Amino acid sequence: MEAIRLRWLGQRMGLKMMVLKKGTLIGTFIADQKHGFFESETFHSVLRAVQAQPRRFKVYEKAGTLRISVQDVKNVEVAKGALEGVVGVVRVTV
Repeated sequence: MEAIRLRWLGQRMGLKMMVLKKGTLIGTFIADQKHGFFESETFHSVLRAVQAQPRRFKVYEKAGTLRISVQDVKNVEVAKGALEGVVGVVRVTV
């Protein structure tokens, strides 16, 4: 059940896919970098939250897609808590 909630949180952040592997959560944003989401207040809020915790979060581009990684994630509950901290800063725009 927590995995479903984690997916919902990721979707609120604009993530289309997430992988939890070796203590790191990696989320992939939507592929179309010209999509309006990247100019939205939601995306800018995510970036502000990531900048506030640079040791835990990292945003980078790999294989043409923008990704976010979260360090020190041992299980789904910890991942959910980390994303809740980011989503708490995000104002959802629909």
